[in-house]
Amino acid sequence: MRVIDADAHVEEHEGTFSDKYLDPAFRHQRPRVVGVDDLAYWMIDEQLFPRRLGRNPHNLGNPSNYRGRRTWFTSTKKESLESLDLLDPAARLKDMDAEGIDVAVLYPGIFVAGPLTASRPLATALCAAYNRWLADTVAGQDRLRWAAVVNFDDVPAAVREVREARRLGAVAVMTLGTAGDRLLDDPALLPVFEAIAGEDLTLAVHVGWSCPALSNLYTDLYQNTVIGFLMPLLMGYAALIAGGVLDRFPDLRVAFLEAGCQWIHFMTERLEHRFIFASLMAKRFPTAGPKAAHPPMEYLRRGNIYFSAEVEDRLLPEVIELVGEEQIIFGSDMPHGDREPFAARALQERRDLSDAAKRKILEDNPRRLYRL
Repeated sequence: MRVIDADAHVEEHEGTFSDKYLDPAFRHQRPRVVGVDDLAYWMIDEQLFPRRLGRNPHNLGNPSNYRGRRTWFTSTKKESLESLDLLDPAARLKDMDAEGIDVAVLYPGIFVAGPLTASRPLATALCAAYNRWLADTVAGQDRLRWAAVVNFDDVPAAVREVREARRLGAVAVMTLGTAGDRLLDDPALLPVFEAIAGEDLTLAVHVGWSCPALSNLYTDLYQNTVIGFLMPLLMGYAALIAGGVLDRFPDLRVAFLEAGCQWIHFMTERLEHRFIFASLMAKRFPTAGPKAAHPPMEYLRRGNIYFSAEVEDRLLPEVIELVGEEQIIFGSDMPHGDREPFAARALQERRDLSDAAKRKILEDNPRRLYRL
């Protein structure tokens, strides 16, 4: 069995936005790494990221080093800077070997919070630079695959970038659970989903601080790493399942990543329950009816919606019973500091899962999801 990590990460560095990759028109706005004491931050539009104090605190992709020196945040990580930043892909492959991972699909760090800038053209340029950099970095590495990022605030540019990402070799396009303060079933976003489906890419909905209206309620990093970080993904699930998007694009493959799987019963049951209620209300108030043509379980049964599980999720057997063995995938979250080390091994050692289920979660399902 070959273990496929459906959700690993890379930590960007200044080379990500170097002259080789960033549109020359935006080089004067290039993201820079700045050091404060033993911490490092991204400076974009003279704003520092991450922001762990104050309104809307978050802990997005921290620069792993400042001028070659590891920061306080990354000093406890066992991976080398060459592995963390993919300065040497062979170093990441060595770390994967140590954990029994054969193939990894890479997701970004800095783009798990938004917006990074109020400038739509700059945001588009940053996405394009990241995609070109990562495609270049992993070129020729069959064991390292990647997901592209696009600027959902600029739909025409996002459509062009989806097509470019496909040409560059991406296997997925990442979105967070909302497009800023817009839900994913916003009709304005449909051309992006049409492009993703048309290019046979996976739409990967990843956790992140994407909804300022929600995150701005918090000044507590602890709570915002739960509510502000996780709830947008549940909002994305509701929007795609109940908002009619999957009726427009029935063959679109969708993955929900890094929120565990123990929320699926609750959200699906509530959406099922309210589908019946909304359908009843529509008899009197037509605009109150569901946007979706079918109740949630019908979309789940089609087999093109996938969920990543945490290896310690106690309810994983029950989730498998609900959605089936074919729609659960494994993500290591490597090299993030709060991940479970040797997660693939831990999943293989669970006694409440069949060997067939383990093989599907670790290899068959992610292979099918990403068309590997």
